Amino acid sequence: MTTSLSAAELANLVTAVPGVRGIEPGIGSTLRAIGSHLRQQDPREVRFGVVVEAGSHSAVIEIGIDGSRPVKEIVRDVQETIIRALSEAGEHDNASEAHEEYGTSGVRDRNAPQVTVRVQSLL
Repeated sequence: MTTSLSAAELANLVTAVPGVRGIEPGIGSTLRAIGSHLRQQDPREVRFGVVVEAGSHSAVIEIGIDGSRPVKEIVRDVQETIIRALSEAGEHDNASEAHEEYGTSGVRDRNAPQVTVRVQSLL
């Protein structure tokens, strides 16, 4: 996963998902954002509530939800939104094609992005 989509762009996509009240940073992303700033790393990779790991093909999204829908559905929609956005950016086209071609629904491709959604609060 490269950072062609910035953490800010991913945050905008996530907040558009029905049921998401907003990005709500937890201690993990807060420490990462502060550490990234102190080390003067690329500010597009880490934002309070959104961490994109370029080397490990993973992203962590921390959100607050409003309870208008079941938590499981909101989390699934957030994960699908992020994965779709990364695929549309052209980063993982080959991984998704190989996954569909062989029909390995239970096996994850190592190159496919992993999106972790942490629900910080329910209102």
